Amino acid sequence: MKPLTVSRLANWLEKTFCHHIDVFCEEEVPEYVQQDCGVENGGIVAIGLILSSTYVGEDGNDTEKRTNLESSTWWEDAINASPQGAWVVLQTRGSKAAGTPVEEEGFGLNSVERTGDDQEIVFEALGFLDNRDFWSGVNKRRGWGFVTISKGTSGSLIGTYFEDTSIYADVVIDQSIKSRIRISGSAKLSTDMTPGLPFTAPSAIFNP
Repeated sequence: MKPLTVSRLANWLEKTFCHHIDVFCEEEVPEYVQQDCGVENGGIVAIGLILSSTYVGEDGNDTEKRTNLESSTWWEDAINASPQGAWVVLQTRGSKAAGTPVEEEGFGLNSVERTGDDQEIVFEALGFLDNRDFWSGVNKRRGWGFVTISKGTSGSLIGTYFEDTSIYADVVIDQSIKSRIRISGSAKLSTDMTPGLPFTAPSAIFNP
């Protein structure tokens, strides 16, 4: 057995404590921004749908995506494009729970590693009579960009953008004649454990 020299001990410590490999090696953790005051209210009061072929921003460039999503002009151009590239559904309700981590057996001393997550947003909307064909078309397309709009802060709606979602929506008819016929839908996606992209939603487009 080799003697435990200072150099061997230092080498062991380096391998044990300094060479832990992150699942995503390039990630850096920025400073945490403390929220000293104000409230970011939830609820999904409106949604936006964006075709996968509609340019939102370069991959990895969140600044460009946020700039476009916060622009009324960008939304108006996408909505009025031919063929249409984005849709807005007002007067909705819905929620998003925390994602479900994807886990696998770890390496080294880590018994479990999380390598991604599955997320789901649920929503409901009115207007089945006039929008049956719209939801049929949504169900049969892939790779939607999905935007949720929440009440947010005072006078400012908060949007969250999710990429590459699969959407399914269908009519709900309750037994009670006092209930309203409505569309119930969900958007599902898988990510590398990165939450959706938040932005200040343009009230001219999404004011419910």
